[in-house]
Amino acid sequence: GINAEYGTAPKIARDQQIAKNTQVAVTLTKRFKGEAPAPYTRKHTASIEQVEKEIEMLLGGAEKMRKNVTDDQPMDKLTLMERCLRHGLWSYKKDEGAHDFAAYQKWLVYTPNDQARLTQLRREVDLKEKYNALKARRAAEGGAAISMPTVDWTKEYSAAIDREIVAEKRYRYDVLSANTRERDESKIEELNKQYLKATQDKRLDSLVDLLERFKPVLAREAIMQRLTIKHLEGQLGIWRYLDWCPEVRDRAELEVDNGALQWWMQWEEKRLMQVRLRSKNEVAEVMEKAQNELAAKSTTTNAGAVKGSGNEARDKLLKEVLALQARINQRDEEKPKEEDAKAKAH
Repeated sequence: GINAEYGTAPKIARDQQIAKNTQVAVTLTKRFKGEAPAPYTRKHTASIEQVEKEIEMLLGGAEKMRKNVTDDQPMDKLTLMERCLRHGLWSYKKDEGAHDFAAYQKWLVYTPNDQARLTQLRREVDLKEKYNALKARRAAEGGAAISMPTVDWTKEYSAAIDREIVAEKRYRYDVLSANTRERDESKIEELNKQYLKATQDKRLDSLVDLLERFKPVLAREAIMQRLTIKHLEGQLGIWRYLDWCPEVRDRAELEVDNGALQWWMQWEEKRLMQVRLRSKNEVAEVMEKAQNELAAKSTTTNAGAVKGSGNEARDKLLKEVLALQARINQRDEEKPKEEDAKAKAH
Protein backbone atom coordinates (compact mmCIF):
# COMPACT_ATOMS: atom_id res chain seq x y z
CA GLY A 1 0.00 0.00 0.00
CA ILE A 2 0.96 3.67 -0.24
CA ASN A 3 2.71 5.00 2.82
CA ALA A 4 2.40 8.82 2.81
CA GLU A 5 4.56 9.10 5.94
CA TYR A 6 7.66 7.94 4.02
CA GLY A 7 6.93 10.07 0.97
CA THR A 8 5.69 7.43 -1.45
CA ALA A 9 2.81 9.60 -2.68
CA PRO A 10 3.25 10.92 -6.28
CA LYS A 11 5.76 13.76 -6.41
CA ILE A 12 4.57 15.35 -9.67
CA ALA A 13 1.26 15.91 -11.43
CA ARG A 14 -0.26 13.27 -13.68
CA ASP A 15 0.26 15.15 -16.97
CA GLN A 16 3.91 15.82 -16.06
CA GLN A 17 4.43 12.11 -15.28
CA ILE A 18 2.90 11.15 -18.65
CA ALA A 19 5.18 13.64 -20.43
CA LYS A 20 8.20 12.19 -18.60
CA ASN A 21 7.23 8.61 -19.52
CA THR A 22 6.73 9.66 -23.14
CA GLN A 23 10.14 11.33 -23.27
CA VAL A 24 11.80 8.20 -21.87
CA ALA A 25 10.08 6.04 -24.52
CA VAL A 26 11.06 8.45 -27.33
CA THR A 27 14.68 8.51 -26.17
CA LEU A 28 14.86 4.72 -25.98
CA THR A 29 13.33 4.41 -29.46
CA LYS A 30 15.87 6.83 -30.95
CA ARG A 31 18.78 5.04 -29.29
CA PHE A 32 17.53 1.64 -30.46
CA LYS A 33 16.77 2.66 -34.06
CA GLY A 34 19.57 5.16 -34.54
CA GLU A 35 19.30 8.19 -36.79
CA ALA A 36 16.17 8.60 -38.90
CA PRO A 37 16.72 7.86 -42.63
CA ALA A 38 17.14 10.74 -45.05
CA PRO A 39 13.86 12.10 -46.48
CA TYR A 40 12.77 10.71 -49.85
CA THR A 41 11.17 12.84 -52.58
CA ARG A 42 8.41 10.96 -54.34
CA LYS A 43 8.32 10.69 -58.14
CA HIS A 44 4.61 9.89 -58.34
CA THR A 45 1.53 11.34 -56.65
CA ALA A 46 -0.59 8.17 -56.50
CA SER A 47 -1.66 7.11 -53.01
CA ILE A 48 -1.69 3.54 -51.74
CA GLU A 49 -5.51 3.48 -52.00
CA GLN A 50 -5.37 4.41 -55.70
CA VAL A 51 -2.65 1.84 -56.39
CA GLU A 52 -4.58 -0.87 -54.55
CA LYS A 53 -7.77 -0.05 -56.47
CA GLU A 54 -5.89 -0.24 -59.78
CA ILE A 55 -4.27 -3.55 -58.85
CA GLU A 56 -7.65 -4.99 -57.91
CA MET A 57 -9.13 -3.72 -61.17
CA LEU A 58 -6.37 -5.36 -63.23
CA LEU A 59 -6.00 -8.57 -61.21
CA GLY A 60 -9.48 -9.04 -59.76
CA GLY A 61 -10.42 -11.77 -62.22
CA ALA A 62 -6.94 -13.00 -63.05
CA GLU A 63 -7.25 -16.07 -60.85
CA LYS A 64 -10.26 -17.31 -62.85
CA MET A 65 -8.42 -17.05 -66.15
CA ARG A 66 -5.42 -19.21 -65.40
CA LYS A 67 -4.96 -22.89 -64.78
CA ASN A 68 -4.16 -24.21 -61.34
CA VAL A 69 -0.48 -25.04 -60.93
CA THR A 70 1.47 -26.48 -58.01
CA ASP A 71 4.41 -24.77 -56.34
CA ASP A 72 6.78 -27.00 -58.34
CA GLN A 73 5.42 -25.97 -61.74
CA PRO A 74 6.65 -22.85 -63.56
CA MET A 75 4.49 -19.79 -63.06
CA ASP A 76 2.75 -18.19 -66.03
CA LYS A 77 3.03 -14.48 -66.75
CA LEU A 78 -0.22 -13.55 -65.01
CA THR A 79 0.73 -15.47 -61.86
CA LEU A 80 4.18 -13.87 -61.75
CA MET A 81 2.88 -10.33 -62.22
CA GLU A 82 0.16 -10.82 -59.61
CA ARG A 83 2.66 -12.23 -57.12
CA CYS A 84 5.04 -9.28 -57.63
CA LEU A 85 2.30 -6.66 -57.27
CA ARG A 86 0.61 -8.33 -54.29
CA HIS A 87 3.96 -8.80 -52.57
CA GLY A 88 4.73 -5.09 -52.86
CA LEU A 89 1.22 -4.08 -51.79
CA TRP A 90 1.09 -6.29 -48.68
CA SER A 91 4.66 -5.40 -47.69
CA TYR A 92 3.55 -1.76 -47.63
CA LYS A 93 0.33 -2.50 -45.71
CA LYS A 94 2.15 -4.73 -43.20
CA ASP A 95 4.46 -1.88 -42.18
CA GLU A 96 1.45 0.44 -41.99
CA GLY A 97 -0.13 -1.89 -39.42
CA ALA A 98 -3.08 -3.13 -41.53
CA HIS A 99 -2.69 -6.76 -40.55
CA ASP A 100 -4.23 -9.56 -42.63
CA PHE A 101 -2.32 -12.71 -41.74
CA ALA A 102 -4.04 -14.86 -44.37
CA ALA A 103 -2.79 -12.46 -47.07
CA TYR A 104 0.68 -12.36 -45.47
CA GLN A 105 0.83 -16.16 -45.54
CA LYS A 106 -0.20 -16.25 -49.20
CA TRP A 107 1.90 -13.43 -50.65
CA LEU A 108 4.82 -12.73 -48.28
CA VAL A 109 5.95 -16.11 -46.88
CA TYR A 110 8.53 -18.04 -48.90
CA THR A 111 11.25 -19.26 -46.54
CA PRO A 112 11.30 -20.68 -42.98
CA ASN A 113 12.74 -17.34 -41.86
CA ASP A 114 9.69 -15.56 -43.30
CA GLN A 115 7.40 -17.99 -41.49
CA ALA A 116 9.20 -17.43 -38.18
CA ARG A 117 8.92 -13.64 -38.53
CA LEU A 118 5.22 -13.91 -39.41
CA THR A 119 4.58 -16.10 -36.35
CA GLN A 120 6.42 -13.61 -34.15
CA LEU A 121 4.43 -10.70 -35.60
CA ARG A 122 1.14 -12.55 -35.03
CA ARG A 123 2.13 -13.21 -31.41
CA GLU A 124 3.09 -9.57 -30.84
CA VAL A 125 -0.20 -8.34 -32.32
CA ASP A 126 -2.22 -10.81 -30.20
CA LEU A 127 -0.40 -9.79 -27.02
CA LYS A 128 -0.91 -6.10 -27.76
CA GLU A 129 -4.64 -6.64 -28.37
CA LYS A 130 -4.99 -8.62 -25.12
CA TYR A 131 -3.10 -5.95 -23.16
CA ASN A 132 -5.26 -3.14 -24.59
CA ALA A 133 -8.41 -5.12 -23.76
CA LEU A 134 -7.13 -5.68 -20.22
CA LYS A 135 -6.43 -1.95 -19.77
CA ALA A 136 -9.87 -1.04 -21.11
CA ARG A 137 -11.58 -3.51 -18.79
CA ARG A 138 -9.62 -2.26 -15.78
CA ALA A 139 -10.43 1.34 -16.63
CA ALA A 140 -14.12 0.49 -16.92
CA GLU A 141 -14.05 -1.30 -13.56
CA GLY A 142 -12.07 1.49 -11.92
CA GLY A 143 -9.11 -0.77 -11.10
CA ALA A 144 -5.35 -0.20 -11.15
CA ALA A 145 -3.82 1.14 -14.34
CA ILE A 146 -0.79 -1.19 -14.22
CA SER A 147 -0.13 -4.73 -13.09
CA MET A 148 1.57 -4.96 -9.70
CA PRO A 149 2.67 -8.10 -7.87
CA THR A 150 0.85 -9.08 -4.70
CA VAL A 151 3.45 -9.19 -1.94
CA ASP A 152 3.03 -10.43 1.67
CA TRP A 153 5.27 -7.82 3.31
CA THR A 154 5.07 -9.42 6.77
CA LYS A 155 6.46 -12.62 5.34
CA GLU A 156 9.08 -10.70 3.34
CA TYR A 157 10.28 -8.83 6.46
CA SER A 158 10.44 -11.98 8.56
CA ALA A 159 12.43 -13.89 5.90
CA ALA A 160 14.92 -11.09 5.20
CA ILE A 161 18.16 -10.69 7.11
CA ASP A 162 18.59 -7.08 6.02
CA ARG A 163 15.25 -5.27 6.35
CA GLU A 164 16.55 -2.24 4.43
CA ILE A 165 16.47 -4.24 1.17
CA VAL A 166 12.80 -5.13 1.68
CA ALA A 167 12.02 -1.54 2.70
CA GLU A 168 13.62 -0.23 -0.51
CA LYS A 169 11.72 -2.80 -2.55
CA ARG A 170 8.46 -1.79 -0.88
CA TYR A 171 9.19 1.89 -1.41
CA ARG A 172 9.76 1.36 -5.15
CA TYR A 173 6.60 -0.70 -5.53
CA ASP A 174 4.65 2.00 -3.70
CA VAL A 175 6.03 4.69 -6.01
CA LEU A 176 5.12 2.61 -9.06
CA SER A 177 1.57 2.03 -7.85
CA ALA A 178 1.14 5.69 -6.84
CA ASN A 179 2.46 7.25 -10.07
CA THR A 180 0.99 6.59 -13.50
CA ARG A 181 2.88 4.57 -16.13
CA GLU A 182 0.83 5.94 -19.03
CA ARG A 183 2.47 7.69 -21.97
CA ASP A 184 1.39 9.59 -25.06
CA GLU A 185 1.14 6.78 -27.60
CA SER A 186 0.40 9.23 -30.45
CA LYS A 187 3.86 10.83 -30.15
CA ILE A 188 5.58 7.44 -30.14
CA GLU A 189 3.52 6.36 -33.15
CA GLU A 190 4.44 9.60 -34.94
CA LEU A 191 8.13 8.94 -34.27
CA ASN A 192 7.86 5.40 -35.66
CA LYS A 193 6.16 6.76 -38.78
CA GLN A 194 9.07 9.18 -39.28
CA TYR A 195 11.43 6.21 -39.42
CA LEU A 196 9.13 4.39 -41.86
CA LYS A 197 8.12 7.32 -44.10
CA ALA A 198 11.14 7.32 -46.43
CA THR A 199 11.05 3.53 -46.85
CA GLN A 200 7.30 3.49 -47.44
CA ASP A 201 7.42 6.34 -49.98
CA LYS A 202 10.19 4.62 -51.90
CA ARG A 203 8.28 1.33 -51.80
CA LEU A 204 5.13 3.04 -53.08
CA ASP A 205 7.02 4.63 -55.99
CA SER A 206 8.51 1.23 -56.87
CA LEU A 207 5.03 -0.29 -56.80
CA VAL A 208 3.69 2.42 -59.15
CA ASP A 209 6.64 1.89 -61.55
CA LEU A 210 6.08 -1.88 -61.47
CA LEU A 211 2.37 -1.44 -62.17
CA GLU A 212 3.03 0.88 -65.12
CA ARG A 213 5.55 -1.62 -66.49
CA PHE A 214 3.12 -4.53 -66.14
CA LYS A 215 0.03 -2.77 -67.51
CA PRO A 216 0.54 -3.48 -71.25
CA VAL A 217 1.64 -7.05 -70.54
CA LEU A 218 -1.30 -7.61 -68.20
CA ALA A 219 -3.76 -6.21 -70.73
CA ARG A 220 -2.36 -8.33 -73.56
CA GLU A 221 -2.24 -11.46 -71.41
CA ALA A 222 -5.81 -10.98 -70.23
CA ILE A 223 -7.03 -10.42 -73.82
CA MET A 224 -5.11 -13.47 -75.05
CA GLN A 225 -6.53 -15.73 -72.38
CA ARG A 226 -10.09 -14.54 -73.02
CA LEU A 227 -9.65 -15.01 -76.77
CA THR A 228 -8.21 -18.48 -76.23
CA ILE A 229 -11.24 -19.40 -74.12
CA LYS A 230 -13.59 -18.05 -76.82
CA HIS A 231 -11.69 -19.96 -79.53
CA LEU A 232 -11.80 -23.22 -77.57
CA GLU A 233 -15.53 -22.73 -77.03
CA GLY A 234 -15.98 -22.42 -80.79
CA GLN A 235 -17.06 -18.77 -80.66
CA LEU A 236 -14.02 -17.36 -82.51
CA GLY A 237 -12.78 -18.35 -85.96
CA ILE A 238 -9.22 -19.54 -86.45
CA TRP A 239 -8.18 -16.62 -88.68
CA ARG A 240 -9.60 -14.01 -86.34
CA TYR A 241 -7.90 -15.86 -83.48
CA LEU A 242 -4.57 -15.78 -85.37
CA ASP A 243 -4.98 -12.05 -86.04
CA TRP A 244 -5.29 -11.44 -82.31
CA CYS A 245 -2.64 -13.94 -81.23
CA PRO A 246 0.85 -13.14 -82.60
CA GLU A 247 2.47 -16.14 -80.93
CA VAL A 248 0.06 -18.59 -82.54
CA ARG A 249 0.31 -16.74 -85.87
CA ASP A 250 4.11 -16.91 -85.88
CA ARG A 251 4.06 -20.60 -85.09
CA ALA A 252 1.49 -21.26 -87.83
CA GLU A 253 3.58 -19.33 -90.39
CA LEU A 254 6.67 -21.34 -89.45
CA GLU A 255 4.75 -24.59 -89.85
CA VAL A 256 3.56 -23.46 -93.27
CA ASP A 257 7.13 -22.55 -94.29
CA ASN A 258 8.24 -25.99 -93.13
CA GLY A 259 5.75 -27.79 -95.29
CA ALA A 260 3.20 -28.23 -92.49
CA LEU A 261 5.74 -30.14 -90.40
CA GLN A 262 6.66 -29.40 -86.78
CA TRP A 263 9.04 -26.47 -86.94
CA TRP A 264 11.04 -27.29 -83.83
CA MET A 265 13.58 -30.05 -83.49
CA GLN A 266 14.98 -31.85 -80.48
CA TRP A 267 17.83 -29.39 -79.93
CA GLU A 268 15.46 -26.46 -80.47
CA GLU A 269 13.17 -27.73 -77.72
CA LYS A 270 16.18 -28.24 -75.43
CA ARG A 271 17.24 -24.65 -76.07
CA LEU A 272 13.78 -23.30 -75.30
CA MET A 273 13.41 -25.40 -72.13
CA GLN A 274 15.62 -22.91 -70.26
CA VAL A 275 13.46 -19.98 -71.35
CA ARG A 276 10.71 -20.25 -68.75
CA LEU A 277 9.55 -18.60 -65.54
CA ARG A 278 10.56 -19.96 -62.17
CA SER A 279 8.27 -21.96 -59.94
CA LYS A 280 7.34 -20.69 -56.47
CA ASN A 281 9.65 -23.24 -54.82
CA GLU A 282 12.56 -22.07 -56.99
CA VAL A 283 11.84 -18.47 -55.97
CA ALA A 284 11.83 -19.61 -52.33
CA GLU A 285 15.26 -21.22 -52.77
CA VAL A 286 16.66 -18.03 -54.32
CA MET A 287 15.19 -15.89 -51.51
CA GLU A 288 16.48 -18.23 -48.80
CA LYS A 289 19.99 -18.06 -50.27
CA ALA A 290 19.81 -14.25 -50.40
CA GLN A 291 18.53 -14.06 -46.80
CA ASN A 292 21.33 -16.35 -45.58
CA GLU A 293 23.96 -14.22 -47.32
CA LEU A 294 22.47 -11.06 -45.82
CA ALA A 295 22.37 -12.63 -42.34
CA ALA A 296 26.01 -13.78 -42.64
CA LYS A 297 27.06 -10.29 -43.75
CA SER A 298 25.13 -8.70 -40.88
CA THR A 299 26.69 -11.11 -38.37
CA THR A 300 30.17 -10.30 -39.63
CA THR A 301 29.49 -6.56 -39.43
CA ASN A 302 28.06 -6.80 -35.91
CA ALA A 303 30.98 -8.93 -34.74
CA GLY A 304 33.41 -6.33 -36.06
CA ALA A 305 31.47 -3.52 -34.40
CA VAL A 306 31.38 -5.34 -31.06
CA LYS A 307 35.07 -6.12 -31.27
CA GLY A 308 35.94 -2.53 -31.97
CA SER A 309 33.60 -0.96 -29.42
CA GLY A 310 35.60 -1.86 -26.32
CA ASN A 311 33.20 -4.44 -24.89
CA GLU A 312 35.98 -6.84 -23.88
CA ALA A 313 35.81 -5.58 -20.29
CA ARG A 314 32.06 -6.16 -20.19
CA ASP A 315 32.41 -9.70 -21.57
CA LYS A 316 35.14 -10.45 -19.05
CA LEU A 317 33.01 -9.16 -16.17
CA LEU A 318 30.05 -11.22 -17.39
CA LYS A 319 32.16 -14.37 -17.44
CA GLU A 320 33.38 -13.67 -13.90
CA VAL A 321 29.78 -13.19 -12.68
CA LEU A 322 28.69 -16.46 -14.30
CA ALA A 323 31.64 -18.31 -12.78
CA LEU A 324 30.82 -16.85 -9.34
CA GLN A 325 27.19 -17.95 -9.66
CA ALA A 326 28.32 -21.45 -10.62
CA ARG A 327 30.58 -21.64 -7.52
CA ILE A 328 27.73 -20.45 -5.27
CA ASN A 329 25.37 -23.05 -6.69
CA GLN A 330 27.99 -25.75 -6.26
CA ARG A 331 28.54 -24.72 -2.63
CA ASP A 332 24.80 -24.76 -1.93
CA GLU A 333 24.57 -28.27 -3.35
CA GLU A 334 27.50 -29.55 -1.26
CA LYS A 335 26.13 -28.26 2.09
CA PRO A 336 23.21 -30.75 2.34
CA LYS A 337 25.55 -33.62 1.51
CA GLU A 338 27.90 -32.66 4.39
CA GLU A 339 24.96 -32.35 6.80
CA ASP A 340 23.67 -35.79 5.79
CA ALA A 341 27.12 -37.28 6.33
CA LYS A 342 27.33 -35.73 9.86
CA ALA A 343 23.85 -37.04 10.73
CA LYS A 344 24.82 -40.56 9.67
CA ALA A 345 28.05 -40.39 11.76
CA HIS A 346 26.07 -39.50 14.90
